[in-house]
Amino acid sequence: MSVTSPYLLERRAAGPLRTAHRGAPRLAPDNTLESIVAAARFEVDFIEVDVHRTRDGQLLLWHDEQFITPEGIYPIAQHSLSELRTLKVPDGRLATLPEAIEAVQGRVGLMIDLKAPELHREIEQALRSAAFTDALVCGGDDETLQRLKMALPDIAVSRTPDAGYHQTLPQHLAAETYLDAITVYWRTVGPQLMADAQEAQVLVLAWTVDYPHIAQQVLEAGADGITSNDVALLSSLPKTVFSRSVLGDPFW
Repeated sequence: MSVTSPYLLERRAAGPLRTAHRGAPRLAPDNTLESIVAAARFEVDFIEVDVHRTRDGQLLLWHDEQFITPEGIYPIAQHSLSELRTLKVPDGRLATLPEAIEAVQGRVGLMIDLKAPELHREIEQALRSAAFTDALVCGGDDETLQRLKMALPDIAVSRTPDAGYHQTLPQHLAAETYLDAITVYWRTVGPQLMADAQEAQVLVLAWTVDYPHIAQQVLEAGADGITSNDVALLSSLPKTVFSRSVLGDPFW
């Protein structure tokens, strides 16, 4: 399948895709509204956020499946949003996916990283309610990715492979024809992976790259973009292409 997301195609045509990992974690606590707003001030294409579902069905942005505080351990899935917001967590306001969409709409896209299964209904509702299509949903939950792509063809979906998936990558990509991209650990980017991606006509997005020489290495190897904790590094990436994209000839 070819990439169908208009936002993804437009941004890729302008240069390597730049994704701010959990916002701007060197400027504000990650996955908070403060971190998201800080990242949106830089030249990035996506802000990556991690999504869980609370007990009352709210999509909360947080990486781990639980909060650990001096008072105890609080699994996100077992507590309501209002309960979780009373906890003593790092400075910064806990955010929901709708709040993140409101903060970035018209400015930058969101990379929504699935941290729990079967989130397609809630994510679809959040995106539809805001008429927000500048989204890329990534993770390892095939059912959620496929359902979202069928319901919202203009968004992008990306598979994040585990070790077993990597071993049979061509077979998976041949079967999962709904994918726009794969999101991979930067060390796995090499000739074979790029050949498999080009055969399947999907983009390759590498995580997590925090050093300029590694960014150059990964982009020269053919990756279509990188995710980084360093928003200044992302803003400094040149607009020129390093090598041929999996989509064929360079756009520019």
